[in-house]
Amino acid sequence: MSKIDLTIVIPTYKEEGRIGDTLEELGKYLKTVKREVEVLVVDADSPDKTVTEAQAHKSVFKHFRVLSAGPKPAGRAIKGKQVRDGIYEAKGAYIVFMDADLATPLKYLERVFAAMDANLPVTICVRNLTQSHKGMRKIISGFGNFLVQTLLLPGIRDTQCGFKAFEKEAAHGIFARQKILGWGFDMEVLAIARKLGYGIDLIEVPDWHDVKKGSKLSGASAIKAALQVFLDLLNIKWGMITGRYNKASYSHESLKSHE
Repeated sequence: MSKIDLTIVIPTYKEEGRIGDTLEELGKYLKTVKREVEVLVVDADSPDKTVTEAQAHKSVFKHFRVLSAGPKPAGRAIKGKQVRDGIYEAKGAYIVFMDADLATPLKYLERVFAAMDANLPVTICVRNLTQSHKGMRKIISGFGNFLVQTLLLPGIRDTQCGFKAFEKEAAHGIFARQKILGWGFDMEVLAIARKLGYGIDLIEVPDWHDVKKGSKLSGASAIKAALQVFLDLLNIKWGMITGRYNKASYSHESLKSHE
């Protein structure tokens, strides 16, 4: 069996309208690279045809699986669990998770390959938040980022971009300490990475684009998510002070795979 160089984890929930196009575009891109890559779609038991649509594009890839992260509780995100499940199921020496909307262009996978070749433990994409968001979302993200840098992660001006890559051993050490399964997990895993002594390399993404179609964060939902992330920020800071992240607490459970 071929050695897998990179695993791409794509968390999904109610993405039937775009997961097919996303996988087609990703498949075309991967045909241009000389790496062994597997793709994992980790679904939160979507009530629509997300899983069916994803499975319909299985033939586009050499290595492809669709996994279930279990049901999504009403009104709550479990993206952090989906990513963690993908991390522990990944066969690649390096792992990247990315959003299903392709808001971060696929060309930035080239930077991930460069990070792999340089053995960098953690590499993340960062947006220019003064340009990427508009209106209320711009105000919320700007103020939120100020708090994150002040309280938790100085020097990282964007923790929430859905495109992050990890060397496998580093990923296992980080995500074994993860507590937050919702939107705030991005901040948490980066804070854990720093606590464990891993450098965090930044990839500038000036052409990140906000995908409106099918967006789950708009209007009242964006404000609600922002409030939850703020509470998560305080929770993470307290956890750092009290030693909550000193020891790994997660043991990998077997996942149900949709063959």
